[in-house]
Amino acid sequence: MRALKSLCLLSFLILAPVLSQAADDDLAGKVSRIQGAAMAMQNALPRPLKVGDAILAGDVLSTGKGARLEVTMIDDTVLTLGEKGVLVVSEYAMGARPNAALRLLQGAFSAATSKITQSADASFLVNTEVATIGVRGTTFWGGVLDGEFQVAMLDGKGVYVETRAGRVELTEAGQGTKIAGLAAQPSPPKTWGKAKVERALATVGFSN
Repeated sequence: MRALKSLCLLSFLILAPVLSQAADDDLAGKVSRIQGAAMAMQNALPRPLKVGDAILAGDVLSTGKGARLEVTMIDDTVLTLGEKGVLVVSEYAMGARPNAALRLLQGAFSAATSKITQSADASFLVNTEVATIGVRGTTFWGGVLDGEFQVAMLDGKGVYVETRAGRVELTEAGQGTKIAGLAAQPSPPKTWGKAKVERALATVGFSN
């Protein structure tokens, strides 16, 4: 236990000046809510997260069993990661051509986009193991439900879901699609019932 504490302290001392510099250049957002255990990792150095902590471009975010992590990005977009989730914030930048590039490696997540998608030149992409999700300004959910990766548009302008085999557009609130695998075409958009939407949202919902 003493050795573990010493290692954690050493990691913090090494990482603190790096975070101070990176926070100015690569700040992507801040933790706005947390339930259970969550951490960020950058350059193989983990840092446990708490409310108010900075999230940086390049961070790999992960959550433990029963955990939830909410991050408010620099443009007020809100990302929520469910339990046992892994999400990479590859890039998140405003400016002349706003760009968000995320990668969901595990678990379920939701996003309510804000200023970043208001520009005609903006790009907001979420890559997953089976598909790419493109966002045009919306609230949406993605994750495994009933044994398959699925995506639902909950509100907003639209979402497209693309694989090697094809692409579908979700243009109405409540529409969803599912993807059987990397080489499979997304299923045609279908309006989800209230019960299914509630089951999806429960995977990212806070209990407190």
